[in-house]
Amino acid sequence: MMNRRGFLTSAGAAGLAVAGGSVLSGCTRPERGENEILVWGVGGSTRQYETQVVDAFRQERPDVKITVNNVPSSGTGDATQVITAVRAGTAPDLWWMDRFSGAQYAALGLLEPIDDLIEKYEDDDLRDQYLPFAMNELKLNGKTYGLPTSTDTRVLYFNKKVLRESGIDLDELDPANGAPTVARLDELSDQLIKTDGRGNYAQLGLIPWADQGSGYLFALGNGASFFDDETCGIDLTAQPILDAYVYLDQWTREKDYNRVDAFKATYEPPNHPPAQTSFLGQQQGFVIQTNNYRTSVKKYAPDLELGYTNLPVFDPNDPIYTWSGGFSLVMPKGSSKSKAAWDFMKFYAGRQGQSIMIPQTGELPTYRDLLGDQAFADAKFFIDQLSYSTSRPPFPVSQVWWEAMFAAQESIKLGSASPIEALRVAQARVAPQMQLYCPFRMPEGYGKTGI
Repeated sequence: MMNRRGFLTSAGAAGLAVAGGSVLSGCTRPERGENEILVWGVGGSTRQYETQVVDAFRQERPDVKITVNNVPSSGTGDATQVITAVRAGTAPDLWWMDRFSGAQYAALGLLEPIDDLIEKYEDDDLRDQYLPFAMNELKLNGKTYGLPTSTDTRVLYFNKKVLRESGIDLDELDPANGAPTVARLDELSDQLIKTDGRGNYAQLGLIPWADQGSGYLFALGNGASFFDDETCGIDLTAQPILDAYVYLDQWTREKDYNRVDAFKATYEPPNHPPAQTSFLGQQQGFVIQTNNYRTSVKKYAPDLELGYTNLPVFDPNDPIYTWSGGFSLVMPKGSSKSKAAWDFMKFYAGRQGQSIMIPQTGELPTYRDLLGDQAFADAKFFIDQLSYSTSRPPFPVSQVWWEAMFAAQESIKLGSASPIEALRVAQARVAPQMQLYCPFRMPEGYGKTGI
């Protein structure tokens, strides 16, 4: 039988001592003055925008010394660096982190709750100023573990020129007409198919499991809930999930996975430069991507006639839907939780920080008062999509669940398992680990849409 130590090992936390609710014990943190803050921040090209936020805060609070480091990570769910720092007593005061990991890291004892800081320093409940689904990703068992700094949304993009050349009426894809059905989108995609003299695909429509398309996305659109509060149970073989994966299987068998894979390898090879994709190269008419995909199109294919609309639904009466991810600022275990750290956290994740950073990164704000700001006027369609959005389930086994869902998808693509077989494997992997945290309930309001 798996215990919590076994789960920690599988989550990349091998060798940690666990006590009382998986709280990690570390050495004494190095002394920093009450107005000194250590931040593990963003990396890559967005670091320059974060620097602007830091500089703006320094103008307001010249008494606060802020040191910002970039700490490499292998991706979502990789807690190696913060685990090491917590154990050594060298954790930063603030950490910029993928929000999806919030509940899992809190369950492992890696994060400090911030409810006491809100109660101590704020007259109003700061949490109400953020998108509910983004705030819920940072909650566990009634406690709050961070503030959301950004979000995104997923939509269906299309190449207007490619569609027109195949005789497709673009008015049919006007978002005002609602969401296209999966069946109709498949018909439109079939109109786009071209092959060369050897029968290889030279042009395709939507590849439903590529880019931001996934079994999870189609299951969500099919009404899947993924977790039952009453039973503290996960059923990955539930009918809405199974039907979505059956659709992926049927599409893949019909289109022949090997031919589709060869198409992607030709026009979008492994380790390709950003400009070399089948959609940007106009070999693909549809793609599911996030809102900030527009930035890539403008940069690498400025002449591409880009259109976008709602994600496809299985039934014409199904509601419009999407899902959102994003990032956050959290306080790792051992943070000073000082007034200076709290003030910077509020600034970075609040109106001031988001109004500086988000327009430049192409993401969307989580601070609700910014949604109608003129700086985001050209993103109105995507901001409107937030009304239909939710997050992935914020439970303690988030990363294991996510990996299991994609492992099932991969098995189906390759034809190595039927949809029900693949999902049963996923269920066997995730459900026992979730039971270690029962009783458990999702944050209040999880799964409900609206901003």
